[in-house]
Amino acid sequence: MKKITIIGGGISGLVARYDLSKRFPNTDIQLYEKTERLGGVIDTLQAPFFFERGPRTLQAGRSPELLQLIEELGLQKELIPSSPKAKKRYIYHEKKLCSLGKMMWTFLPAFLKEWRQPYPWEGDESIASFATRRLGKEVAETLFDPMALGIYGGDIHHLSISACFPALKAMEKEHGSLTKAVFKRKKKKHAKGLLTLKGGLQTLITRLTEEGKGEIHLGKAVDTFPEGQTILAVPVRQAARFFQGDLEAMQFFEALPSASLTVVHLAFEKGVQVPHGFGYLVPTKEEEDVLGVVFDSEIFPQQSRHKEMRLTVMLRQGGEEEALSVVRRHLGIDQPPAMVHSTVYLDAIPQYGVDHLKRVAAFEAYLEKHYPQVTCIGNYLKGVSLNACVKLSRGLKYKKSNAESSCTPPSEKRGVHREQPPCQPGSYRT
Repeated sequence: MKKITIIGGGISGLVARYDLSKRFPNTDIQLYEKTERLGGVIDTLQAPFFFERGPRTLQAGRSPELLQLIEELGLQKELIPSSPKAKKRYIYHEKKLCSLGKMMWTFLPAFLKEWRQPYPWEGDESIASFATRRLGKEVAETLFDPMALGIYGGDIHHLSISACFPALKAMEKEHGSLTKAVFKRKKKKHAKGLLTLKGGLQTLITRLTEEGKGEIHLGKAVDTFPEGQTILAVPVRQAARFFQGDLEAMQFFEALPSASLTVVHLAFEKGVQVPHGFGYLVPTKEEEDVLGVVFDSEIFPQQSRHKEMRLTVMLRQGGEEEALSVVRRHLGIDQPPAMVHSTVYLDAIPQYGVDHLKRVAAFEAYLEKHYPQVTCIGNYLKGVSLNACVKLSRGLKYKKSNAESSCTPPSEKRGVHREQPPCQPGSYRT
């Protein structure tokens, strides 16, 4: 019987298990998860107040693969839309909350001049380079910086525009300008707004577990590649450990750092108010430890238990005291919270540096040649969103067994240990 081993029980591993078991029903699929629970960072807290400890929303118009999966699993009736209030976003600018919509008028001159900027840049570049070149330093620091922080928690001077915001780079490449692209592109009808599952995204994990086939081993760590086809669906730092000893493969992982963050959930009883909207982000130039605050009760009031105000504070560093200080200084909330819950996510968000996509292509080609039975999936390759992870985890090929194939590092196959392999075309030295 054909056998596939999946290492990792987060969203990527569970989607791979579900999809492969549907397409190859006679295959022996074994999934190993080192912790005692499935779902990875997806974890819904139901009581005493509702919170998503990990991802909380999906964009209706940008999540086709995820929405298709939800429909296949029979969960479409569980989808709930965000409140119309969530359309409003804020930036913490010059020590006060400013409506993003109103701030855009301030930057109108920069956008009106943007179409005149030359397009000399064919290769990849940092988000800061792209935004400054097209719109100026102020727009880069005030708009692009918090936008990147809200998704990647990273530095726009390091992050790749092509990997992080490929649509913007494509607009420039096709039309020579962002503003020209906006005026020339054809309007397509697609769903707008945010969605989630009424009972939380943990519902998706539960249904994937139920509908997928193949034995699941919880609390079982796997540190080396087993024989046969293997799907490696673990976070980037864990994935790197499987390639220890292969200096060429390790150059890919060494060029891919990760950002950590602390998430603090706060619930306040009746009487606490915040501005109507999704929440706000804090640009780096404000010199705060907070990345942003999400107004959970404003986005999905359907998930509130009573009339409480639920907030999520995302911090670069610090914990509960720092979160309480943030809401007191920024939002004027002096009332003690009815609940405080914090989680530290170490190395949680891969930082896609300049030329990340080229390194991914080279790494995948290297796997195909030297580890033909191994497939890597996860948020460190082609997108950090839930939809990107789902897309990468579906349609995986079953690789036929090959007696000559193994997962031994190339240097060990040859009986040679190279302390410093030469930098050759296709290697990952940067």
